[in-house]
Amino acid sequence: MSGWRCVLCERTRGVRLFAKGGWDFVRCAACGMVSLDPLPSAADIAAHHERSHRDGIYAAFAAAEDARRAVARRRLALLRPLAPPGPWLDVGCSTGAFVAAAVAAGLAAEGVELASAAVVEARARGLTVHHAPIEDFAPGRRWAVVTAFDVVEHLRDPVGFVRRAAGWLEPDGLLALTLPDAASPTARLMGRHWFYYAPPDHVHYFTPPTARHLLETAGLRAAAVRRITKPLTLDYAFAQLAQFNPRLGGVARAVGRVLPQALRAREWPLPLGEMLALARAA
Repeated sequence: MSGWRCVLCERTRGVRLFAKGGWDFVRCAACGMVSLDPLPSAADIAAHHERSHRDGIYAAFAAAEDARRAVARRRLALLRPLAPPGPWLDVGCSTGAFVAAAVAAGLAAEGVELASAAVVEARARGLTVHHAPIEDFAPGRRWAVVTAFDVVEHLRDPVGFVRRAAGWLEPDGLLALTLPDAASPTARLMGRHWFYYAPPDHVHYFTPPTARHLLETAGLRAAAVRRITKPLTLDYAFAQLAQFNPRLGGVARAVGRVLPQALRAREWPLPLGEMLALARAA
């Protein structure tokens, strides 16, 4: 931990919590932010992200069309009543499920994505998706709404990203983030076996106070941070659990084999340990 510094509050005192997958998890003694130590390089993160979309954990999600559509519809239903009129930008849009849902609802929506395989698929569906690293993306317009679902926990510099996203917003524009909540009941119950503790895929782990701190440090007005569920079938949830945590996934699949197919195929609002963080342009 020599030279360790919190990316959120920049304090230098950290407490090692546990190791997993060859990575140390360190909590800042000042603000409570949890991060990997050392952080993977930007090049390593980009390469991992590309592999994941081709044949890793995100490939399975991209292939699950019904699951992606259900999650996108749920997120759009949560945000649309809060959104000012104007165009939307979805950052880290993957193959474009949320962009497609927004366009189908009559909104002007575009996306930006790092993984080339995901961009190719999104564009093949007729969606406007920009291919660029978030750090290099420079939109030529401002947006009424900027969304970043399951993105911030992957970034080496989350504060820098949120500051950039804040600059893309129209006056009183809305920024919406979803991210794992390390203080959620699911995370506390599962401890180091929580499926979102997934290095090097996720490099930072927030709680509601540190999510608010992130938004306010970036110069935004934090509007709300609240826990949310995710609409998934049990079959899909068990398959994803096996990707993140093979031991627990095996137990879940054993349970699934004795459940009726109708129950496994139904969408359930699952409390996986996620939160929705909303902020307005200052």
